[in-house]
Amino acid sequence: MTKIYLIRHAEAEGNIYRRAHGHFNGQIIGRGFKQIEQLKNRFENEEIDAVYSSDLSRTCVTAAPICRQHGLQLSTTDRLREVNVGVWEDVAWGDLEYNDPDMSQNFSKDPARWRVDGSEEYTHVQARMTECISEIARRHDGGAAAVFSHGFAIRAFICGVSGIASKDIMKVPYCDNTAVALLRYENGEPTIEYQSDNSHLSNEISTFAHQTWWREEKEWVSENLRYMPFDEKRDSTLAKLCFDEMGKRFGANKEYTAFLANESVGVIGVDTSKENGNEAGRISYISVKPDLRRKNYGVQLLGHAVSMFRGLGRDKLRIEVDADAPALSFCLKYEFEIVKKTGSLCLLEKNIRNW
Repeated sequence: MTKIYLIRHAEAEGNIYRRAHGHFNGQIIGRGFKQIEQLKNRFENEEIDAVYSSDLSRTCVTAAPICRQHGLQLSTTDRLREVNVGVWEDVAWGDLEYNDPDMSQNFSKDPARWRVDGSEEYTHVQARMTECISEIARRHDGGAAAVFSHGFAIRAFICGVSGIASKDIMKVPYCDNTAVALLRYENGEPTIEYQSDNSHLSNEISTFAHQTWWREEKEWVSENLRYMPFDEKRDSTLAKLCFDEMGKRFGANKEYTAFLANESVGVIGVDTSKENGNEAGRISYISVKPDLRRKNYGVQLLGHAVSMFRGLGRDKLRIEVDADAPALSFCLKYEFEIVKKTGSLCLLEKNIRNW
């Protein structure tokens, strides 16, 4: 009998920026590093003979501590990758839901019917995952291996193993970041002992504890923002709410309004000029309506800026905030570091270079 621990990567940019990251190489962020530490603790006393991972950064970084813990080398393969989402890569989920609602529904509820330009077919994901994991089980017959992959890919594999049709994929629960499934292989046949187990995570560091889109007991309502260029007339009410609080708008040559479906939520302004040869992008301002704060909208606006400046080839992102403002703790939470203090102002910088 062979044990396969099938594990989803830790919280990464796509999960909290709410952007479609299939083959896009997003990074571990936010609670992700704490999740990895708790996952390592979970496997401290387990016997592991080998560790495998997709070759994307978010799985490799998640797997590395368990490799070190057990004195093992990490083996990577593109067969354990997330689904390739083609032209959807690094696009905000809110934009996809608004502009392509039918395919967005298919992606979640019947992925065999999902097609966009350049995308990978559901059956191909299912086949490569099944073949790869079966090979690993044969290679470590009688032992145990930890295998790190991605949410869509894991659910496709579980459906195949369980004989669940694509149209019934909602019978397979979504898995939290670092959630674990245990498969037992005997004579080449897998049995699922458990799946989607995140019992090693406290509510404080669980990704799903801070999101509601995945919950079966509620009517589904999108939490994902979409973006349009800021319009003075259309967005006048939002502008008054946000800009009166912030004071003077400064330094932005591109401005965007974020919407939840058709309701405006917040605004962001960026400066895309290259200041004195500095390659850093700059957020001039970022604001969410006061009654909509603490709902994971601010971090989605941040993700929009990160995506934009990566597209422009920038490696760093800067923002200046008041040292006494709540924005400082927000920025520090999402990997900004203070690089300069001038009076009451702090200049912060974040590395956005892809791995």
